[in-house]
Amino acid sequence: MKKSRNTRQRAIILEILRQTRSHPSAELIYREARKALPNISLGTVYRNLGFLREQKMVKEIRANDDAGSRFEAAIPPHGHFHCGHCNAIHDIPLPDSFNDFGWERSEFVSSVSELELHVIGACAACAPSASAN
Repeated sequence: MKKSRNTRQRAIILEILRQTRSHPSAELIYREARKALPNISLGTVYRNLGFLREQKMVKEIRANDDAGSRFEAAIPPHGHFHCGHCNAIHDIPLPDSFNDFGWERSEFVSSVSELELHVIGACAACAPSASAN
C-alpha cells in the first residue's frame, strides 16, 4: 500500500462519502468539498479519489460506459442497482449464495479477490415511462 500523509482535502472528501449513500460523482463531491475548502480544485478531488480508491477506502462505481464514475465509502459488500433511465444507483444486498458459491472450485477461476454485482433496469420512479418505450 502506498504511504501518504493524510491531508485535510482527503479527510473532507472521505467524510463527504461516509455521510451519504447517494453515490455522488466527483463533480458533486467537489461542489460539497468547496463548502469547507473554497480553494479546492476539481483536479485535487480526482487525485484524492484515486488515492482513496487505491487504498480501498473508496469504491468507484460505473453504471455503464455512458455514465460517469460514481463513488462510495468502502462499506460491507453489497451490489448495486443502476437505473438505465435516470442513472440512479441504489445499494442492494448480496444473496448469501454469492459469497458461498465456491468460485475457486470452478475450472477457470484461480482465486477471487473481489465480487461485484451490478443489476441494470428501471427504478420504481422510471418504470411507468420505461414500459411505455
